[in-house]
Amino acid sequence: MAKICIVSTRHISYNPRVLKEADALSAAGHQVVVVTVSNSDKQAAFDEELMQRRPWSLRTVNFRRERKAERWYWLYLSLKHRLFLFLSTIWFGGGVAERAEEKAFDGLLVLAAREKADLYIAHHAEALGVAYRAARRSKVRFGFDAEDWHTGMDDTAVVSPHIKRVEYLEGKYLPRAVYMTAASRGIGDAYRKKYGVKQPLTILNVFPFEELPAGMPGDPVRFYWFSQVIGPNRGLELLLEAAARIDLPFEIHLRGSLNSDNYLSRLKAKCNGNGVWARVHLHDPIRAERLIKDANRFDVGLALEPDGSVNRNICVANKVFSYLMSRLLIIGTDTIGQKDIFTQFPQASRIFRMRDADDLAAAMEYYIVHRDQLLEGKKAADAAVRERFSWEPESKKLLEYIEEALCQRS
Repeated sequence: MAKICIVSTRHISYNPRVLKEADALSAAGHQVVVVTVSNSDKQAAFDEELMQRRPWSLRTVNFRRERKAERWYWLYLSLKHRLFLFLSTIWFGGGVAERAEEKAFDGLLVLAAREKADLYIAHHAEALGVAYRAARRSKVRFGFDAEDWHTGMDDTAVVSPHIKRVEYLEGKYLPRAVYMTAASRGIGDAYRKKYGVKQPLTILNVFPFEELPAGMPGDPVRFYWFSQVIGPNRGLELLLEAAARIDLPFEIHLRGSLNSDNYLSRLKAKCNGNGVWARVHLHDPIRAERLIKDANRFDVGLALEPDGSVNRNICVANKVFSYLMSRLLIIGTDTIGQKDIFTQFPQASRIFRMRDADDLAAAMEYYIVHRDQLLEGKKAADAAVRERFSWEPESKKLLEYIEEALCQRS
């Protein structure tokens, strides 16, 4: 079996796609090492808890501002990062763009190159240069996983300096990758058209199968949404506008870290003072591995992708498959990505028109009134995960693809 090094720029506890890939490769007999950053004490604690039960290794570049022993390194990296951000306004070459995009670039490269792996896999565009250079030093192959359409993430028509750097890095490194995977068909199509790469293999953001009930809807019906942050540009304002139009019993549950007290006031204002806010329940973030079982106590998952960027239009967010695995019926915005994937489980999903609070309210009210249809939708979600939408079949595709890559020339 091979030694495989996965290079990321996120904590593994907030990066379920890396976690699932590392678990699958390790279970298949490969020696797996994940190289990433550690820049938050809270997230690092979650990482340590996850690693207690895993046979693969985690290597991190540590620059946590909260820790006195690491504060100086955090300061050094921050100042160095500012320098390269300035230099990138003049020139991208010579490793400038790489270091402007990832302040821990050099530390990650040292750790990755030290592993002398048989294959390197980059997650996130900022990790491309690390994976390529480490692979080149060991004269081996490297691949890339695209969880997002990174150059399509701006919400405005103005192309930011960040997007310009990412475009440069992707154009520089992707043609050299021996393989590429993507989180949705739309994301894969976008990369193929822009960079002329071979069509990436779609590996959906599904989750390992869990035996959970598709139980009776609650009384009242409970609508659920989660993200890392409860904040703007996530569709929550539209949700509360829609909720204010519904004169029936229901509950809304939001999980994540609150952006600010000011944002909380903005959300309350959307309820028009008619008592809707009393039906809204806020929940703190929890570790990713607990999300699915926890969400099983709700009824309807809300996939509220707002209009604003190409990436949001073509991706299929983690929450869609998390809701499905939790046996929730899903109400989602009519993005290209969601319309495409919802055709695979139509009885477990319903589309509403973007920016249309009346249409969202109508969808929510339908399932408040027609609880029998809500129950059928929850049962359809259960059937979908049993038949197709779980990590087990997706991981099998991924393993076969990586085995092919290991057999190719560097």
